[in-house]
Amino acid sequence: MSSVSFIVPVYNKSKYLKSVLMSLKNQTGKFEKEFIFIDDGSTDDSLKILKKVTSNWKNCIIKTQKNKGSANATNYGIKLASMKYIKFLDADDVLIKSATDSLLNIIEKHENISVVYGLQKKTNDIADVNLNININRKKFEIIKKPIILAMRNSMFNPSQCLVKTKECREVGGCDERVKFSQEYSLTLRLSLVGNFARLNDYVTILPYNAPGQISENKIYQIFRVSKALELFLKDNKLEQNLMIKAQRRLTGRAWRFARRK
Repeated sequence: MSSVSFIVPVYNKSKYLKSVLMSLKNQTGKFEKEFIFIDDGSTDDSLKILKKVTSNWKNCIIKTQKNKGSANATNYGIKLASMKYIKFLDADDVLIKSATDSLLNIIEKHENISVVYGLQKKTNDIADVNLNININRKKFEIIKKPIILAMRNSMFNPSQCLVKTKECREVGGCDERVKFSQEYSLTLRLSLVGNFARLNDYVTILPYNAPGQISENKIYQIFRVSKALELFLKDNKLEQNLMIKAQRRLTGRAWRFARRK
């Protein structure tokens, strides 16, 4: 039997937590489950709700810390994970019931895959969505040399992907020098390890607008992903053609940032 650690950083998400937790609890599939929640200094009722709803869950870990950002909270979860795979989930997103099992089915059949991810869609109210949707597991493709796509754009958010725990640790997890947009630095690092797989069906649903939703601030999102790529280039000796592609991408992003700012 395979196994999955669900890692959920939480910061002031009380409005969404009950729906998020129920979508986690209802994940289908014959695999061992571990639930890891990192409360990153919430000032609302998030921690209270978290403890109440999960009080009778098996293999459930709740840790609290002062606010350090989603990258740090995610890395804390990675250190605690004891299962073969990690399924990340943002605390304002919900998962289709068969999402984890569908992603697991793909990565288990292809040894050279480091990351598998599906698609996302948005809704006005995540509490009022049908999560009993069939996912077409055959609609997937292997992405070889994913570093090219990873340098171009953030390929997925945390809720869309499932990764190998061992490789997450080997690459050092997320880059905590960039406190938010944590999945982008991790994506870049994992793109040097193996191939990616994309399931062309949606696995997660998120609200159009949520307080503190980092990706909705387009100006600073450009800054964060650019900073993550800059640091990635400093940390790794890449082929010259990849360096040129990355530098062109950074220049384009810097120009867009300057125009918007």
